[in-house]
Amino acid sequence: MTQQTHLPELLAPAGSMDAVRAAVQNGATAVYLGFGTFNARRGAKNFTADEMRQALSYCRLHGVKTNVTVNTLISDREIPALLRDVRLLLEAGADALIVQDLGAARCIWEHFPDAVLHASTQLTVHSLAGARAAKALGFSRVVLSRELPLEEIRYITAHAGVETEVFVHGALCMCYSGQCELSAVIGRRSGNRGMCAQPCRLPYGGKNRYPMSLKDLCLLPRLRALCEAGVSSLKIEGRMKRPEYVAIVTKIYAAVLNEGRAPTRDELDTLEKVFSRDGFTQGYLDDHIGPSMFGMRAPTPEKGLAPLYDAAARTFAEGQERPCAAVSFAFSAHEGAPVTLRADDSANTVTVTSGIPERAQKRETITEDIEKSLRKTGGTIFSVKQIDMQLDGGLRIAAKTVNDLRRQALAALEEMRTTVPPVRENTETVEIETLDTGFSGYTVQVRELEQLTDALAQLPVQTYYVPVHELAAHKARAAQLLARGCMLVPVLPRIIWDREQKQVLEQLEECKTIGCTAALCGTIGQIVPVRALGMQAFGDFGLNAFNSGALEVLRGMGVARQTLSFELRLPQVRDLHKPLETELIVCGRLPLMLTENCMIAGREGGCKRDGTGKCADGAYYLTDRRGAKFPVFREEHCRTSLYNSQPLYLEPDEYRQTGITYARLLFTDESPAQAARIARAVLAGETPDFGVQLTRGLYRRGVE
Repeated sequence: MTQQTHLPELLAPAGSMDAVRAAVQNGATAVYLGFGTFNARRGAKNFTADEMRQALSYCRLHGVKTNVTVNTLISDREIPALLRDVRLLLEAGADALIVQDLGAARCIWEHFPDAVLHASTQLTVHSLAGARAAKALGFSRVVLSRELPLEEIRYITAHAGVETEVFVHGALCMCYSGQCELSAVIGRRSGNRGMCAQPCRLPYGGKNRYPMSLKDLCLLPRLRALCEAGVSSLKIEGRMKRPEYVAIVTKIYAAVLNEGRAPTRDELDTLEKVFSRDGFTQGYLDDHIGPSMFGMRAPTPEKGLAPLYDAAARTFAEGQERPCAAVSFAFSAHEGAPVTLRADDSANTVTVTSGIPERAQKRETITEDIEKSLRKTGGTIFSVKQIDMQLDGGLRIAAKTVNDLRRQALAALEEMRTTVPPVRENTETVEIETLDTGFSGYTVQVRELEQLTDALAQLPVQTYYVPVHELAAHKARAAQLLARGCMLVPVLPRIIWDREQKQVLEQLEECKTIGCTAALCGTIGQIVPVRALGMQAFGDFGLNAFNSGALEVLRGMGVARQTLSFELRLPQVRDLHKPLETELIVCGRLPLMLTENCMIAGREGGCKRDGTGKCADGAYYLTDRRGAKFPVFREEHCRTSLYNSQPLYLEPDEYRQTGITYARLLFTDESPAQAARIARAVLAGETPDFGVQLTRGLYRRGVE
């Protein structure tokens, strides 16, 4: 491995106190933990308040950093509970909080200005612009999307001016984190709220029975490359795994990282044995996706793992502490003066004293006697680095005296290592104002410009959202629509890697040239580039605006209109403080997933990554076990998106009184004629005919 001043942090998961010990005793330099109801693994056991204090204190004692997950979407009514949790965590010594929700981040900083926040992978940071946006908001670290190849990681890390964290081991979601609504919409168990039911692991109809089940990630052979890329933290997934798993995986990664070597075949085999899905993948990092990335879990007989687990359990058993802090002693004993011992662990220094030593009547104390007593640090976290000795001849110092001094000094060092600085709290808050726009009408979004027929264009619609590549490819038709008074707003792809940024911005500039004045942004990294072109930035549903604070943050970033999360219930929508124009999707198939791997041909093969494969034929459908058909489309840059099997429809009386500015109709697999017919019915207050059963989505039911 190339020479570096510092190796990246090795960040291990911990779902219990045993797992904390397992991670620390096996070489983790940081752990991440979940607490309360605001973490993305609510199904895990997690920690009680007392257990969390114990865990954080244990890690501080061992010099291991702690990152606590507060990485779910949070409603306005949950803010007081969030602040109580955050106060407890900071007072207990958490080093950083991992946060998804922009409103939660704003609230935490407002009340606890010194809090260190990391941008969760749920924030979908996948570009340099996204990392810089997170930094500008105040995040000190971004957890990058798992889908990024090494080239993109290296580029972001080199230029963002903020720490980057990368997942190196564990389960892979099919969907970009923070962009998945599948579990929420079909079962009310929201991944954004920490309750994902993992429907992506289920079988679906057709030859490709598991089109969304990816193998587990293992980047152990690529640690050298990630170190050279300058990544700050290497993250192991697995807060719901047993502590023996944490011990085994952490120990192997720590050994390979610290020794700067390639992994052995035995280490790779061990990782595969303790948990994998048909082996491992590093396809995303290598920018080589396809059939080899898919797999299902094959159960390993528990008795086959017993020897591994037994050995792992011994590494973190009570009383088996591995020394992790080197201490230097300076011992001084002079005639007529108190005996003094100074202890220094490089971060803290303490001095303790005893009485004045007596003259020796028979055998005098020699340096070897003192050193023997000082080196008895067993049962503590300390090992002795060096001993400086000043000892006058002819003195008699009892071994008990030296032992007591050693115990006092080490106990004082332990207390200093676990002491938490005072937490600065601000009790004053800034009220979020509401922009009272009243309901101003409807917007329409189409997947293809041909759906925007003259019949649809002549309806009283305020805004038409069209993919940016569609407008750029059909400028004459777009100019015609603009000339007749249609407000066309290009929709940016939710995912734009840095190598794709130039093409998308060129398309956006073409749209501006023909008269478009705003663009619809799906993630935080798109807002600044749009504003830099002199265009208005509208925020799409991918920004997960779930509370008033998030709306205020987005307004401060320059967003003029924001689409609200469709995981909100209508009373929650009504009660939001709305400091900018707001929009709600009220009709059409809701988007459920956005994937880098192809759901159409990914597991079967034949995905050409150029738009000429099966995905070029329009909508493809996944059929679940109950016969429901979910449309799948190819997106720009050969990504795929999954939409709900049932179209959404809300009656006007249900949303017009919620304080939103606009209601959106979303068209996906509808024909041009069908889109116009449905839009005409909705604007007339009539129930549209999609030809299939309709749903009211989550607006009445809410999510867990």
